[in-house]
Amino acid sequence: MKTYHLIVCILGIFLGTGGAQAAIRARGSDSTMHVIKSLAAAFEAETKIPVTVEGGGSSAGARALISGEVSLAFLSRKLKASELADGLVGHIYAIDGVAIIVHPDNPMTDVELPALRDILTGRTATWPDGRPVVLFNRNADSGTREVVQEIVLGKETFSPNAQVKHDGVLVSTVARIPTAMAYTSFGEIDKNQVKVLSIAGIAPSADTLRDGSYQIARTPCLATKGEAAGEEKAFIDFVLSPKGQAIVVREGLIAR
Repeated sequence: MKTYHLIVCILGIFLGTGGAQAAIRARGSDSTMHVIKSLAAAFEAETKIPVTVEGGGSSAGARALISGEVSLAFLSRKLKASELADGLVGHIYAIDGVAIIVHPDNPMTDVELPALRDILTGRTATWPDGRPVVLFNRNADSGTREVVQEIVLGKETFSPNAQVKHDGVLVSTVARIPTAMAYTSFGEIDKNQVKVLSIAGIAPSADTLRDGSYQIARTPCLATKGEAAGEEKAFIDFVLSPKGQAIVVREGLIAR
């Protein structure tokens, strides 16, 4: 906290004496963009440093950071070995999980990982009543998709029949289609619209994500190219401060 306030004070003095106002340009995860936007708004209100937040997916954000298009990336997953090798440094700011969602009228309440894998790959293409599974996927740059690929599918591939939808419409789409299944961030769940399945008897919650008993968990991070400095470090320090972590929780994620 002392370091964060010191940086803010120094930046405030600089900006208040007519210095050029630097801006942070951030790109990354669609599923956690609402969290970063709320954090950016609070940070800008406190420091007067503008933060531009763009989506596109975790991998798209990492590529933009590596190429120098942006000064900060936000990912819904940990950094890959290849991204670390390119000089990116990750700063974990929350705990999240990937929830498997179906229509509220679906009688299923729980699924084992092997059975879920069969549905996502298309080997199981119908529900027990014979109706076809309408499966939704994320775009190839999605960090959420990469987490599901790693934990659930392994070396297998998603069904080619899965329809690709972005985060903003996934929950509402599943809520309209009785035979639909999709996956989304724990922080984006609206239980009034969809049913969330347990995995092997364990539902996603703050407790089960923190203790690791829910199997599809992840740690969203902010990434910089090299060690964080300047405005980017001030923003990261704000996100990790009690005020920033309160915003993380308010937006549906779990404080780190």
